[in-house]
Amino acid sequence: MLSYVLRSLTSSGSDGSLARRWEFRDEAALIGSDRSLFIAMGVIALFSLLSTFGLLSFLTYRFVYWQRYYKSPLAQNQYVVLIYNLLLVDLQQAIAFTINLYWASRGSVHYGEAACYLQGWWIQTGDPGSGLFVLSIALHTGAVVMRGRQLPFHIFSYCVIGLWTFILILGFIPVGLYGKNVFVISEANWCWLSPQVETERLWGHYIWIFIAEFGTVALYAVMFFYLRRRMTQAKMLRRGQQESLHRLNRVVIYMVVYPFVYLVLSLPLAAGRMATARGDSPSKTYFGVAGCLMALSGLMDVAVYTLTRRHLLIDTEHSTTDRNYDNTDSQWQTQITTNANGTHSKKPKNGFMSSRLGSRLQDIVPKNDIEMSNFHGVYQETTIEISHEPATPTPSESVEHSVRYSG
Repeated sequence: MLSYVLRSLTSSGSDGSLARRWEFRDEAALIGSDRSLFIAMGVIALFSLLSTFGLLSFLTYRFVYWQRYYKSPLAQNQYVVLIYNLLLVDLQQAIAFTINLYWASRGSVHYGEAACYLQGWWIQTGDPGSGLFVLSIALHTGAVVMRGRQLPFHIFSYCVIGLWTFILILGFIPVGLYGKNVFVISEANWCWLSPQVETERLWGHYIWIFIAEFGTVALYAVMFFYLRRRMTQAKMLRRGQQESLHRLNRVVIYMVVYPFVYLVLSLPLAAGRMATARGDSPSKTYFGVAGCLMALSGLMDVAVYTLTRRHLLIDTEHSTTDRNYDNTDSQWQTQITTNANGTHSKKPKNGFMSSRLGSRLQDIVPKNDIEMSNFHGVYQETTIEISHEPATPTPSESVEHSVRYSG
């Protein structure tokens, strides 16, 4: 599989052997194993479609009525917003492969029908779009790991809008160049770009998929070694700082699952297409199996989010609002502890100090995206304990101090 990718990327493609062997067809019959594979792709895609639509509906409801379940708007959790947009792209992919059930019911694929145009469009935008949002999740996670905080939400929103604009441009470029004849019956038997437009296939599709696949691997490798070094240093930190690093490490583990799923499911189809560009096209059975894997994307992303959702909401909120692991250089460290065990604490005697602490409470203590229904009537009380401790003097400072007093 990887040999297909490497050989195709280094190939000049000047022989055009596939373009000569590929012939335009108004109709491609589906018989035997071809029809069975189309049915399998369609059924898997239908499960992805239903599960993705269900989770999108659930998240949309929680975005609108967040006051009933959370203490802060769920739509402002940037990780959840990125996953929401990834699911939107997965929905497009699922619809594209669900159309294979329509072709299987007719016994053939027909060029020129609305179903063919829609399938070609959704594949053209859905495949690279899924990869680009997986890459954006990796970039966002890396920014939080390295910088310790998220982007301002308005800048984050502009980035998401810009990414969608770029994905649509990838779809409109071939349509603008070739018009209604752009989507034909491809070598895989479903509708997509013709093998004769390899330049548009490469720069409008393949390249972004491979950048997403291998770019995310490189980013998470960097984050792994960075966090490993910080965890080694954490032995010398205070307990609060160690907990911050552990939370951040868990967030990275949750987020790395998405690119891993995308890599496993998309690489076979992408490698087959690149092999086709070289003129060494795999069989239709290969494309059918690879298409089944690609159709699983939505279902797998839904499963991953469902399994990690509760911990993800808690850990992402904590890890992006505290900077305890970066406070190792200060000479005076402030420790802030909170509890929700229902115990009562004494109020500060100083009324002004109490007022100031109360007014700044939301800035000190992060709002957790924990569902309030989980408390079942238990009252939550936050206790703030602030203690100042001088940092341990360095050896040079100790020597200077002893010399000063010995003199």
